[in-house]
Amino acid sequence: MRNKTLKLLVLFPLLLGLPLFANTSELKVAIANDAPPYVADNAKSGLEVEIIQQALPGYSIKFLQMGWGDIQNAIKNGIADAETNVYEHGETGGHFFSNKYVGFVNYAISRKSEDIKIDNVNDLVGHHVIAWKGAHLDLGPEFERLFSPGGAGSKNYVEIQDSRDQVRDFWQNEDSIAIIDKSIFAHFSMKQGHSMDEVDTHKVFLPVSKFKMAFKDEKTRDEFNKGLARLCSTGEYAKLLRKHGISEKANICE
Repeated sequence: MRNKTLKLLVLFPLLLGLPLFANTSELKVAIANDAPPYVADNAKSGLEVEIIQQALPGYSIKFLQMGWGDIQNAIKNGIADAETNVYEHGETGGHFFSNKYVGFVNYAISRKSEDIKIDNVNDLVGHHVIAWKGAHLDLGPEFERLFSPGGAGSKNYVEIQDSRDQVRDFWQNEDSIAIIDKSIFAHFSMKQGHSMDEVDTHKVFLPVSKFKMAFKDEKTRDEFNKGLARLCSTGEYAKLLRKHGISEKANICE
């Protein structure tokens, strides 16, 4: 009788689809609002989501979506245990930074009908340039010099929290140039009734923006780095890029 009771105690949670032993830790991760193919379906899928989940299989990941600018303060404000899309600028704030985990292949995108010629960063000055929050720090020293507050191009330059709004701003304003990952731009343009046939993509000068994660806890950061190295060494990272249709240029594996 005692053996039957023990078997029932073991089988009951399994029949309900519950794990027998719960040994995962919850990790709250601040991540951008949906910007397919990187973050999609309310952070249930997408390249970034899957990289983080696969690199930290021992954790129950809870993604908290917010604007680009808000992510950078999520740990400090006590909202999250980790932040995505971090680029180490100045003070570390006591955070533990991971290795680079994701890359965005940036283009300057303009309307084909306007026939704008862009051969270098200086050619952007004077146009309505739209980028993501913090982009003036992410796109190399020449871009930072021209588009930081007070720079020669800063008067007509805006940074927007959400990729969807960034693309909408582009289509609503003439003489606009969007600085953005091409895959993200194509997705939101299609959703807003536009085609990539309407635009020119200029790629001669912008670097691939490769970002790190920031963690509140050093141990979790180390586990993430180990998981990321495993994804690289097994070829799983490259498979994820192909799965989501993202250029090999975005591969952070060395």
